[in-house]
Amino acid sequence: MAIRTTSAGAYPKPPDEGQTFVLRKTLQAMDRGEATAEDVQRAVEDLGRQMIEEQEKTGVDLVTHGHPGWEDILTPFARHIGGFEIGGLLRWFDNNVYYRRPVSVGRIEWRGPSSVDAFKSADSVATKPVKAVIPGPITFARLSIDEYYSDHDKFVGAIAKVLAQEAFELEASGAEVIQIDEPALLDAPEDLALAREAVGTVTGELNSATTILATYFGDAKRLGAELFDLPVDGFALDFVAGPDNFELVKQFPKDKILQAGIVDARNTKLEPVEDIVDLAQRLLESVDADRLWLAPSASLEFLPREKARAKLERLTEAAGEVGA
Repeated sequence: MAIRTTSAGAYPKPPDEGQTFVLRKTLQAMDRGEATAEDVQRAVEDLGRQMIEEQEKTGVDLVTHGHPGWEDILTPFARHIGGFEIGGLLRWFDNNVYYRRPVSVGRIEWRGPSSVDAFKSADSVATKPVKAVIPGPITFARLSIDEYYSDHDKFVGAIAKVLAQEAFELEASGAEVIQIDEPALLDAPEDLALAREAVGTVTGELNSATTILATYFGDAKRLGAELFDLPVDGFALDFVAGPDNFELVKQFPKDKILQAGIVDARNTKLEPVEDIVDLAQRLLESVDADRLWLAPSASLEFLPREKARAKLERLTEAAGEVGA
């Protein structure tokens, strides 16, 4: 069976050099009172269509909606979830991008879906399956400020319950794959047991969607093979920032999917196809081909658009060579 390929999360918003960044211009026009919220929404939808079309043209099997209207992965959820306010800007891990820190000021409550409309919009124009992406409960909690619960376990549990509803609504809307982003778990091995419970809450009501728990920006060696006990169908590991993951996957379960981040999502240098092929073949020593998905190491938002396209094209070419 052929090895699958997938995007990992956000896609670059700025267009190729020399082209007009319509969404940015529309937002600036709205600030001047020269455009409406409806104009912005149309610009977001147009950008989303571009993102889907570009991903599909690269040949990847699974695309993401690209997050055209999202500032980061937390803010769209914090804005919709009861009990959160939006705080100041903080650096997103060790990258030159920022996110707005959610602040818990009251009881966390479900107040309707945060990402379903974006998923539906992408799914309506895509010809390939669209992978939904949501934050994981550990990462959401650790990157937020808790001014209400004053108890980490309770805070994580409350977040997990609303993310469970989000995942349920995504599946009901047609999402075949749901990626749960947990980069903060890599630096919190003390939360592994809590993560098992919280992620189980998120996935517990799903019937058919394939769930992938995604870690990135480092290796999972501090978590060890116990990471693979979490109740999901597969795991995304970053083999660029975390080369020690090659040793860890020697213990990878035979019944799980490995989404292998083997092209650098944060470096414009393009990997030779033969190098990607070599890495994939190395992974096939531990994972069957029908359970190996090749992917960027993280979201492609850090790259120029043309580099993001080229990375995905090389992934699909390499997957074809390995599966031939």
